[in-house]
Amino acid sequence: MAADADRSSIEIKVLLKNLDPHKASLKHKDRLRRLNKFRNYVTAKPPPEFYDDDFSLLLLGSESPTAMEDEELENMDLVGLLRAAGTPSSDHKDSLKRSARPTISLLRYLCLEFEATSTNANNILGELNGFAAAFCALNVPQLRTVRYDIHIGKGDNESGSRGGSKDDACHLLALLLARHTDTDYETPKPLKMKDFLPDPSSQAEFETWLGENAGPDVRRAIKENLAASDGGGTGSGFGGGDMSTAVGGGGGGGGGERAMPSFDGSEDDDDEGEVEEEDDDVVGMFGKKGSPDKAAVVSQPKKKKKSSSQSDPLGGGTSAGPVGGNPTRWAQTQMAAEKERASGALFLEEEREKARAERQKADEEKRRLLGRDPLGIAKGQFSLQDIENNREYYINLTLEEIEQEIEAELAQVGPDSESVSFLDGQRQALLKIMEEKEGGDGKDWPSVLPTHPEFDPMLFLTLVHRNATYQELDESTSRLSRKTDNQVERLQNLVRDNFALFIKCSEGIDIFSEQSDNSSSDQGLEKLNRRFGTLDGLAQSCSDQARKSFKPLLDNTNEVRKVQSALAVLQRVAPLLQVPSLMRQHIENANFSSVVKAYRKVLVIDQNHCDVDLLRYVRDKAGEAAQDARSDLELILADETSSPESLIDAIRDLGELIELLEEEDAKGGATPRSSRNANSGMKPGTFTIDRQVICVRDYPPALACLFLQTTHFRSLVDKAISSTEATADRAFRGEGPDGAATPSRNSSSGVDSEGENSSSQRTRDKRWKFEVLEARADATLRAVALAKNWLPRLLQIGLATQEAEKRRMARHRRKKMALLTSSTSSSLSDDARDKDTNTSAHDVFKSIVSPALRRLVEHVAYCSLGCANQGSEHKLVATFGRSSADRLRAVLKSPLPPTQTSKCALDLAELSEAIEDAIRSLGDDTEGTKVTYVSPLEKCSELTNNALVMIEQRVCIYSFDACARKCSISASGSGVFDGDALLQCVQKLSDDLTRSEECCKEIEKGCLLVSQKCCEGLSSYVRDRSDAARLRVVAECADALNTAIADVVKEVSFLTNEQTETLESNLSSVISALEREMFEVFLESVKRNVASCARLGLIENPPDDPKARKAEESASFPPYLAASFLTIVRCRAQVERALRDLRRSEGTTYQFLALRTASDGVVENICVELKAKLMHIRAQANTYEIHLQFLISTLKKYLSDDILSLASDTRRMLLSASTGGRGAGRGMGHGPEGLTALEDLERQGRVYMMCLAE
Repeated sequence: MAADADRSSIEIKVLLKNLDPHKASLKHKDRLRRLNKFRNYVTAKPPPEFYDDDFSLLLLGSESPTAMEDEELENMDLVGLLRAAGTPSSDHKDSLKRSARPTISLLRYLCLEFEATSTNANNILGELNGFAAAFCALNVPQLRTVRYDIHIGKGDNESGSRGGSKDDACHLLALLLARHTDTDYETPKPLKMKDFLPDPSSQAEFETWLGENAGPDVRRAIKENLAASDGGGTGSGFGGGDMSTAVGGGGGGGGGERAMPSFDGSEDDDDEGEVEEEDDDVVGMFGKKGSPDKAAVVSQPKKKKKSSSQSDPLGGGTSAGPVGGNPTRWAQTQMAAEKERASGALFLEEEREKARAERQKADEEKRRLLGRDPLGIAKGQFSLQDIENNREYYINLTLEEIEQEIEAELAQVGPDSESVSFLDGQRQALLKIMEEKEGGDGKDWPSVLPTHPEFDPMLFLTLVHRNATYQELDESTSRLSRKTDNQVERLQNLVRDNFALFIKCSEGIDIFSEQSDNSSSDQGLEKLNRRFGTLDGLAQSCSDQARKSFKPLLDNTNEVRKVQSALAVLQRVAPLLQVPSLMRQHIENANFSSVVKAYRKVLVIDQNHCDVDLLRYVRDKAGEAAQDARSDLELILADETSSPESLIDAIRDLGELIELLEEEDAKGGATPRSSRNANSGMKPGTFTIDRQVICVRDYPPALACLFLQTTHFRSLVDKAISSTEATADRAFRGEGPDGAATPSRNSSSGVDSEGENSSSQRTRDKRWKFEVLEARADATLRAVALAKNWLPRLLQIGLATQEAEKRRMARHRRKKMALLTSSTSSSLSDDARDKDTNTSAHDVFKSIVSPALRRLVEHVAYCSLGCANQGSEHKLVATFGRSSADRLRAVLKSPLPPTQTSKCALDLAELSEAIEDAIRSLGDDTEGTKVTYVSPLEKCSELTNNALVMIEQRVCIYSFDACARKCSISASGSGVFDGDALLQCVQKLSDDLTRSEECCKEIEKGCLLVSQKCCEGLSSYVRDRSDAARLRVVAECADALNTAIADVVKEVSFLTNEQTETLESNLSSVISALEREMFEVFLESVKRNVASCARLGLIENPPDDPKARKAEESASFPPYLAASFLTIVRCRAQVERALRDLRRSEGTTYQFLALRTASDGVVENICVELKAKLMHIRAQANTYEIHLQFLISTLKKYLSDDILSLASDTRRMLLSASTGGRGAGRGMGHGPEGLTALEDLERQGRVYMMCLAE
C-alpha cells in the first residue's frame, strides 16, 4: 500500500506542476496530456491508493495545509484542480482556458466516480470517497475558484471549450449544496447558492439541470440545506452533544482493577460506587493498572463512612481480603504490589522520556520557525532570533535610513509633504522605544518574536518589513490567517475527538486532590507499612501450606503449562512452517511475487545459529523452493512467447529473489539447491538459442532477459528471410506450398498433347511469376508484423534494463563510499567483477538489435521494391536469391503490381512509425544529459524512410497512371473532362501518403499526365463530329479551368506543403491550349456559315412610280437581312445552349466572342458585296444605305472597330451614289423619308432585335 500511495503522491505533484497557466514552457497540449495521463492512472483497476494529505494537496495545490507545512513543497508553485478548473482566459473576456474543461471533468470523476461501481456512480447522497469528503470540507473562498458561474452560464454554449463544462459543474455544485460539511468532515454546514451563482440566469440554468438530471432525494436535500443556510443552519456546533453521554461513554475501557467490596458482603452507596468507577476509568484510559498505593489512598474516604464494627483486624482501615486476613486474589499479594510498583516506575520513566522527546521536538520546531519569516515575505537566509538579539543595532540602522529618506524627501518636495510627516512619525516612535530602553532596566523592552509576551507588531513590521508593499502585506496576512484557522481547527478537532477523556482526567484529578487533602501523609505511610508487613507474613505462610497441599495439582498444572507453551510456540511459528508449501503453491500458480514475499518471511530463521531442527528443515525446503522459482523465472525470460508484462514482472521478481539469495551467501549460509534434476554437463540457467549459448546467471536479470529476447529476435529475422527464399524457389520450380510438384495434364493424341503442353507451359510461366510477386508481398507483411511485435517488446525490456543499470550504478557508488571507510579485499574483488560484466542496454541494442533490425528493414525494402527507382541515389541490398536462376532474380528485382505496391506502402509506413516510436522512447530516457545521444536505430530509420519514399513515389505513379487511363476513356467516349476523378485521386493519396513532400515531383507530373490524357481524349472525341461537340469540349475545358483545376491545385498544395508552385500554370496551359483550339475551329465554322448566308441575292430595278416603289420597299423585311440575322441568332442559340454564360480566362464570355465573329462576318460580307455591285444598285443606293444603317445600329455592340470603319465607308459611298443620280429617292436617308424607312425596318425586324437583346 505504501508504495502505491507514494507513487500517487508523485503523480499528483507532477500533475500540479504541469497545470501552471503562467509558465510559458507549458502549452495547452502539455496540460491536456498530463491530465489524460493522471486520469488513466486513477481509472486503473484496481484503483490506486492515496494518503489523506494528498486529497487536499490535489484540490488546492500550494494553498493546501500539506504544502504550507512541507518545506519541500513550500517554495513550489503548485496549481490545484480547483484553481486550474477556474483559470480565466487571458485573451477572451469572461471565458476560461481550454484546459479548464478537462480539469473539471477530472475533478467530477474523482469526487463522484472514483472507486465507485457502475450502479452507484454519480451518487451524491451515498458514501463519499476521500476526494469528495475533502472537497465538501473546503471553505467558500476556496470553492469559488472553480468559477461555477462561467461553467454553468457559458459551458457547452457559445464559448465552446472556453466556457467549461456545464454538466460537470452542475454535478459538483449539487454535491456541495447537498453534502457540504465543516472542517471536521462530519458537521453539516449548508451553503448558499448565491455564493457561487450570483447571476439569476445561472441559477435558473442550474435549477433546470436539477429538474432534468437530479433525483427527488437530491433535490429535497439541496432544498433543505438552502433553507437552513437562509435561516441560520440546523447543524450542531462544537460542544453541542449530550454531556452525560460524553462523560460516561469511556467506561469499561481501562485495564485497572475494580475496588473490592467490604468483608461483610455489604455494598457501598451509589455515590461512592460512581466515584470509584470513574477513578478506574480514568486510570484505565491510560492503559495502566492501578497500584496498591493508589488504591489505599482512594479508599480513605470510604473508611470514614463505614461503621466501627467493620474495622480492619490487622490494625488499619478496611480489610483487603475476607475475614481472617488472608488474601484471596493475586492483586492482593505483596508480589503483585511489587510488580505493580515496578511497572509504575517503568511507566513513569517512559512518560519522562516521551516528555523530553516532545520538548526537544518543540524546541527544534521553534528554532525552525524563528529561521523563517512568519509572514512569508522574506526569502533566502533569514533569522528572526538574530534580529531579536540585536534589536538596538537594527533600530539604530533603521533610524539612519529614515534620516536619509527624510533628507531626500525634503530636498525634493519640501517639509510640508505627507511622506515627510510619515517618516518623522516612524522616527519619533523608534526614538521613544530607545529612550524607554535607556531609562528602564530593559525587561519590558518590546520584542519582535511573535511568541514573546512583549511582542510589538509595529516594531516587528518596522524592523523586518519596513520596505514591504501593501500587496505583499495583504497576501501574507491572508496566508497567516489561513494557517491560524487551520491550527485552531486542528486544536478543536483534537478536543472534540478526546472530549470524554478530558472530562474523566479532570474528574480523576479532582478526586485524587480531595483524598490527598483529607488524610495526613505521615499517618497514611505508617498504616501502609504495617499492612504490607502483615500481608507479607500471610503470603509466606500461605505459600508454604499451598506447596504441601497442592503439590500434585501444581505438578499437573506445570505439565499443562508446558504443553500449552509448546502449542503456543507452534501456533506462533505456524506461518513459518507453512512457507515451503505456500511457495510451492505460488510457483504452480506462477505468482512469483508472492513466492518472494514468502521466502523473505522465512529468512528470519538464522540457519547458522538455529538449534531447532524443524526450523532448519523449513529453511532448507524454502531455499529449494526459491531455487525452483528462480529456474522457472529464468525459463520465462528465455521464452519468446512470453508477454512483455510477464517479462517485466519476471525481471523484478528474479532480481528481488537473487538479492535475497546473495544476502544469504554473504552471511556465510549454504547455497540451497534446487529439488529438480540439473541438466547434465550444463551450468544452471544456460539456454541455447540458434546455436548461441547464453547463461542467464552471468548477467543481471534485466540484461539477461534482453540478451535472450534479442537473440530470439535475430533468429526470427533469419528464419523470415530464409522462409521467403524457400517460398520463391518452390514457386519457381512449380511446387505447391507443401513442396509437392504441380500435377501436369496428360493427353491422348500427340498433336493435342503438344498444343496443351505449350499452353500449359505459358500458363505455368505466368503463374510462378504471380506466385513469386505474391510471396514478396506476403513476406513484407510478415516482416513488418515481426518488427511491430518485437520492437515495443524489446524496448520495454531495454528501458527496464536501463533502470536496473541506474540502480546498479547507485549501488556501486554506495559501495565505493563504504570502501573509503573500511576497504576489504573481497569487496574490491566484487567491485572489479561487477565492472568486468558491466554491459549496458545501449550496447546490446547496438550490437544485436540494430544489425538484426537493419537486415529486416533491408529485407522489407527488397521484397516491396525489388529495385531502386530510376535516378535514385539509394541502392537496395538483395537479402536473398543471389544464387537463384536468372529468370527468378529478374522477377525478384522487378517492381510489384500497383495493388501489392499500395499494400506494401502501408506496411512500410507502419514499420517507419514503429521505429520512430522506438527511437523517441530510447531518447526520452537520456533527456537532461549533456552528452548528445545517438540512437542505435538511426541507420535503420534512415533506411526505412528511403524505402518508404521510393515506394510512395511508385504509388503516386501507379495512381496517376490509372487515373489518366480512366479519364482518357471517359473523355474520348463521352466528351467529359473528369476533374473529379483527378481530385479524388489526389485526396486518396493525401490519406495514404506519409512522405508527400518528397513525392511532390511525381504528384505534379501525375496531374499533368492526367490533364494531357484528358485533352487527348477530348481531341479524339470531337474528331468527325459537329460544332456542338467542339462547344462541349470548350465547355468542359472552361469548367475544368474554373472549378476542378483550382480544387486540384489547392489539394496538391496542401498535400505537398506548397512545394508545387508551377502546377497551376502548367495545368492551365495544357487545358487552355485545347480550349483555344476547339473554339477557334468553331469560330471558323461560324465565319463560313455567315459567308454563305449574308448575300444580297438577285438585284432588280425598282418601278418608276414612286408610290409603287415605296409600297414595295415597305411591304416586307429584306431577305438578305433576314438570312443574316437568322445566322447570328442561330450562332447565339448554339453557343448559349453549350456554354451558357461561361467566360474565358481573359474575362470575356464565349457568347460575346461568337456573336462578334458572326456580326463581323455579316457586315463585312454585305459591305464587300455592296461595293462590288455598286454600279448595279446605284438606283437603290438610298435603300441599301438605310439597310446598312439599320444593320450597324442593331449590331453595333458586337462589331469590331475595323468592321465599323468599313461599314461607315460603305455607307458614305452609298450616300454619295444616291445624291449624285436621278430619281425621287435622292437624299432620303437624311430626311423624314429616311427616318420613316428606318422605323419600318425596325418594326419589321423587331423579332430579330429581340432575339439579339440581352
